[in-house]
Amino acid sequence: MRCPSLAAPSFRALLCVLVQVPLVAACSGPDEEPPGATDCSALKFEVGDPNGHKDPFGAKAAGQARAGKVADLAGIAQPGHGRQRIEPGDFVLANDKIVVFIEDKDFSDGYARFGGEILSIDKANAEGKPTGVSMYTETLTGISVEMIDPTSVTVLKDGSDGGEAVVRVAGKLSKIPFMQGPLSYLFPRTYELEAVYDYVLRPGEERVTMRMGLVNATNEPLDLGVERPDPDELLGFFHNSNTQLVTSEFGFAEPKGRVAWAGFDGGDFGFAFRIPDHELAYGLTVSGFSLFYGPGFVVDACSANSVDRADIIAGGPDYDGLGEAVRRVTGEAPWREIKGKVEDAQGNGIASAWLHVVGADGAYLSRTRTDAEGAFVVHAPPGASVTLVPQKQGYAPHMGFGVGANEGTATIPLDPNGTIHVVAKDTATGAGLPVRVQVVPKDALIATPEAFGVPDEVNGRLHQVFAMDGNATVSVPPGEHTVIVSRGYEWELLSTDVTVAAGQTLEVPANLAHSVDSTGVMCADFHIHSQFSADSSDRIEQKLRSAIADGLDIPVSSEHEWVVDFQPLVQEMGLSPWAFGMASEELTTFTWGHFGVLPMTPDLTKANNGAVDWIGKDPKDVFALVRALPDNPVLIVNHPSGGGFGAYFSAAGLDRKTGKGRDGFWSDDFDAIEVFNDSDFEANRKDSIADWFALLEAGMTVWAVGSSDSHYLRTSPVGYPRTCLPFGHDDPTKLTKLLVRDAVGSGAATISGGLFMTATGPNGEAPGQMVKTGAGGMATFTLTIESASWVDASTLETIVNGATVSTEPLVPVDGWAGPSKKFVNQVTVTLDPSRPRNWVLFHAKGGGDLAPLHPGRRPFAASNPFFLTP
Repeated sequence: MRCPSLAAPSFRALLCVLVQVPLVAACSGPDEEPPGATDCSALKFEVGDPNGHKDPFGAKAAGQARAGKVADLAGIAQPGHGRQRIEPGDFVLANDKIVVFIEDKDFSDGYARFGGEILSIDKANAEGKPTGVSMYTETLTGISVEMIDPTSVTVLKDGSDGGEAVVRVAGKLSKIPFMQGPLSYLFPRTYELEAVYDYVLRPGEERVTMRMGLVNATNEPLDLGVERPDPDELLGFFHNSNTQLVTSEFGFAEPKGRVAWAGFDGGDFGFAFRIPDHELAYGLTVSGFSLFYGPGFVVDACSANSVDRADIIAGGPDYDGLGEAVRRVTGEAPWREIKGKVEDAQGNGIASAWLHVVGADGAYLSRTRTDAEGAFVVHAPPGASVTLVPQKQGYAPHMGFGVGANEGTATIPLDPNGTIHVVAKDTATGAGLPVRVQVVPKDALIATPEAFGVPDEVNGRLHQVFAMDGNATVSVPPGEHTVIVSRGYEWELLSTDVTVAAGQTLEVPANLAHSVDSTGVMCADFHIHSQFSADSSDRIEQKLRSAIADGLDIPVSSEHEWVVDFQPLVQEMGLSPWAFGMASEELTTFTWGHFGVLPMTPDLTKANNGAVDWIGKDPKDVFALVRALPDNPVLIVNHPSGGGFGAYFSAAGLDRKTGKGRDGFWSDDFDAIEVFNDSDFEANRKDSIADWFALLEAGMTVWAVGSSDSHYLRTSPVGYPRTCLPFGHDDPTKLTKLLVRDAVGSGAATISGGLFMTATGPNGEAPGQMVKTGAGGMATFTLTIESASWVDASTLETIVNGATVSTEPLVPVDGWAGPSKKFVNQVTVTLDPSRPRNWVLFHAKGGGDLAPLHPGRRPFAASNPFFLTP
């Protein structure tokens, strides 16, 4: 293979943006001579031993690199991210530095689905086994839209001779499964060549080398994109949920153009990809997927060669340790060591503070964290003066500490700070309760540079803390701050201005009242993402704490193509009195929509913990698979409208006049629609609400739910909006996943975006039920709207058969003592006997937004429809 200069990507990256899905994989490789035959059709690659070394983990003690098969899992720590697991039958490469696991052939977790992928790159412990700090998730390595579909994974060299150890993955280039279907026309070039990936580990090295071999059985060279602006050699990284993308040119800011290597900082341990003697070209990052292009290469005529294409370098801790590992592997001079300490005003070390290294020209150079004593070791280019910038949440921003070219130590004091201690209790019982604590400084905060990779809080916040026992202690710079203590929409909140002096600990008691009467009703969010989704980096524990702190009763995990159950964690954290957790899946097609499957039960024996396999199937067939699941789940159409492959109604071409999608593609075998996705009624009138009404008018009985689709807690709170379900009690320990499923399926839910609605028919009917009209076809409904005192509620809208028939002010309850606001309206509607079906639903709203809890989100509530009969 010959590897000319790198071409700049353009067209394919643009297509990735348009469809907003991970579209393609990545490629790499290295060298091996073909058989000595003149008949090109006879060219092939050999396979190795099916087992390899009997004691691969003895490599460290022997001073070797070894390759073998995993016989059992005894003493093998699984990767730290908790996703793809190592199983017996997988393969391992080990030396004294790192342990690398290669998946066996056949169906795989993740997105590639073929097997033969790297599962983990871990630090070797004292016994030569993995430490369990790997955050390596998945890299798609392929040519155009193809990867090797392995016919075998074997050990080509076991390393017992003291040389390199090699695991070979052999098979044919095949289309990545999720790329088949409508997207295929975007990628006209396919090759279907016999190919190998060789994963190579040498004694004492901190890298695994990836060789690629292709059989070109023709008499013409095969150009894989050397002269094209979008070469076919691609790297597709699914690592952003557990690591941070970093490059030497741009730090943690989004790259532009070409980079020497793509690194992924996983904290304790990270890794970097490079193609020796070539640069990578950055394409884009979207939905947690980062796309890079290699330079492309030419496969000689009538050849079966393999060449070293990529190094995957392991190292840590932090970006600083990874950078040093890269320099060792590439033969660059090591950077000089700077040791020091970050201290508070009293000279005490500050633990877990960031320490950034910035060059004299402003370039971002490195990053590490201080240890438990505030000490750090960081590296800087030799012979260069640098600025060290410490950063710790709750301390005033530091402008940087200069370190001369010949200096090797630094003690960096931070400005004096103060402390706020919040103790939150239930006014009625005096007991501590889960709360959200926000601290907003009066003076605007200085934004952290993007290159530092430390995202700031939004809405002017310095802190948002989710305290499960009501106790929260936070550091703050001296000065004026607003402290907000809240427990969701049903509770009163505390918002108080305080002044904190340097060295002071200020006590802030918060006695909160549960002022909104939601007796017998518990509320759920069916669409919550965490680190188990490719496009979320929120820790699962933090996501759960946030839900409970904001008063959500039923938090439901909804990961892309992965099944995770919140309930075991609820129990482990001692939060069962407050919430019932559940598992669902966001069935995430890359062609025709996303869907909530509720409930699901994780199954570790199946790919992706039992996620529904949609690839290559149309909606009718996929929906049938959902119906056949043991839990008999309800199927929810997530974010159904508005365009893009994630919106089923848009992808299916829903015709609002007929309530049907395009022939041969449409299936209406679903139960509910996520009409409200991190949004209110008004925001959806022209899209999801109009589609929902069209289906109701077409005779479908399909229910609305509201969920947050929260990916990042900084910007998207869990539980706005939420779906409130009647159970007749308020005890989450009495709930089961099947009870929740059936409550959704009954249609009795109301949606709460800060307002709590109770809607009843003339004889006590609930939403979803049939209401028998009286004389003249009339029926009178009672709407009770309640909100905490800090939430505005003002207007009630009545909608009959898809049309607004009245908008009226909410009527306050006479003599209501509060502190909540309570309104009761009675609305009479009339049945239209000329129609095959009549239905009515209600929408309440308020002015302003939900500040100070959720600035920018507007208060509303909505019911599901009642159906009218003579």
